[in-house]
Amino acid sequence: MKLIKTGSGKIILSILVLSCLAVIGVRLRRNFSQIRSVQAFVNGEIIFVRASIPGELELKSEKIQLSNRLEKGTQIGTIKSTVENPRVSVLKIEKQQLETRLQDFQQQISGVKQQIQNRTKLMNLFKQQTVTQRMLQLKYAQQQIKQYEGEIARARATERVAIADAQRFSRLAKDGAETISKTENEIAKAQQAEAVVKEAQSKIELAKLNLEATKAGLQLEGTRTLSYPETRVLELDVELTDLKQQERNLSKEIQSIQSQLSITSKELLLQQNVLVIAPTTGVIWSIDSKPQEIVEANKSIIQLLNCQNLWVEAFINETDASKLVVGQEAQINLNNSSNVQWKGRVETIRAGTGRFEVGQYVVEPPPEITRRQLPVRVATVRIKVDWQKTPRFDDFCLAGRSVNIRFIESKSSPF
Repeated sequence: MKLIKTGSGKIILSILVLSCLAVIGVRLRRNFSQIRSVQAFVNGEIIFVRASIPGELELKSEKIQLSNRLEKGTQIGTIKSTVENPRVSVLKIEKQQLETRLQDFQQQISGVKQQIQNRTKLMNLFKQQTVTQRMLQLKYAQQQIKQYEGEIARARATERVAIADAQRFSRLAKDGAETISKTENEIAKAQQAEAVVKEAQSKIELAKLNLEATKAGLQLEGTRTLSYPETRVLELDVELTDLKQQERNLSKEIQSIQSQLSITSKELLLQQNVLVIAPTTGVIWSIDSKPQEIVEANKSIIQLLNCQNLWVEAFINETDASKLVVGQEAQINLNNSSNVQWKGRVETIRAGTGRFEVGQYVVEPPPEITRRQLPVRVATVRIKVDWQKTPRFDDFCLAGRSVNIRFIESKSSPF
């Protein structure tokens, strides 16, 4: 029984030893088979702030310090044009021409407004005269009616006398006291008096119609003719319509010239004195120009590091590049600080590092990479990092800091 127990214990012990050795072997093999970076560093987008015009640069020294954070829209400084600028000469000529045109059109519209004012006064005068004339015509028509009423009253009186004489002579003629011829003469006089009354009545009716026509501004007899005031009112109305159209056209021209003049003046001001503004939020990475320096157009003033667009640039042995795939997980550790680490994923894999250069506004790789001073040929792997929070601005958001990369074989979902 002791031999059996001793033999079983040895077997179990052997199994345990072999299991431990197997686990250690697997782990060692995994560690040796894992791909690690030859060298890696934190990279980021660099934005160049350039001079838009040539001139003397004035910087806000209290803001322009390395690692200072600038918010988007922050004024960095100004550029005062102190050199010959052909565009300024062209703009000055354009501005002078526009000012001359504006002055000319303003004089024209001033003259047109004066004409409108004069014509309006004259038109009001003739309108008043037209009203006065119509009132007088009404009074004249009313007076005519009164005159014709007086005439008809006299005609009726004459008619009554004539009729009475004719009737009296008719009776006398029947009695033989008067001759027939004289009686007929008296009857004719009565008929004439009756005709005069009818004519007077007709005149009154015509005068009343003329009065109504005058009230309505119409004319009954002959072709309608206008008085001089009425004619002038119509003529002045046409003139005023034309003048007001001229005024509107001139106003549009003036507005157009003023708009062009405003644009030209602003551009001229910008060409002579330009504000230098931070195009985005970032950290000052480099100061390329000095205060009071005479800068050329497009010269870099400062470089801003965009801390919202950071990644890791890792260099690996070219023989390992084929083993990586886009989306593969990576573990990033800051050099000399094992406690600081992040997770990331492979975005791009690019071979040929150190054999050619492509100009990009990014933080440059270490010189030993570009000069191919590493012991092996390397490929560049760009890694998107889950920073969890934006790195500190006063540390340039870790840009340029060396890191160690270990690529993990497990496939987990992208962060």
